[in-house]
Amino acid sequence: MSYSNAFLRDFRPVFLGILKEKKLSPAQVALEIIDEEPDGPGIFEPASVREVLEQLTEDLNFLTIYTERPAYFYEFAETMYEENGLLVMLFPKRECRRQTALHASGTLVLDFEWEGACHFGQMRPGRYYVPIHKKPWKQGDNLDIMVPIGYNTVIVKGIHEEKRKPRRDRFEEAFYGS
Repeated sequence: MSYSNAFLRDFRPVFLGILKEKKLSPAQVALEIIDEEPDGPGIFEPASVREVLEQLTEDLNFLTIYTERPAYFYEFAETMYEENGLLVMLFPKRECRRQTALHASGTLVLDFEWEGACHFGQMRPGRYYVPIHKKPWKQGDNLDIMVPIGYNTVIVKGIHEEKRKPRRDRFEEAFYGS
């Protein structure tokens, strides 16, 4: 079973909240992406994998994408190298299960696949596995976001807007006075 994820359109605060909870720096974390299926139910999702990545790559130094459609990410990888100096590594999905190298500071795996089981084999010390569509994400009463990470849940503080005093425009000021 798969679930749509309403938090992808504005994913950067959620990403930074996950890193803060796990005490990781964006520049130190090795981000690994397991790409969605090319013809899966993701065609109706409000934000694609590339749109989510464009939100995150500003501070990253390590990005690996496991995909069956490398041409889809080719232009993105070139742009990230030219603009940010970020070298994006592209591998076939079958390599995802074989990867045993552990980045020294920590690895965050974002699984965008819709079908199949969770890749719990990705969970090892120093690696954090986040299923984007395989487990439902919930929003608490206080606007906190409950993000499933492996077998656990991390609560990311929601984005709270500052309450501002309503302001009068110049016509209201003229009518009501100061």
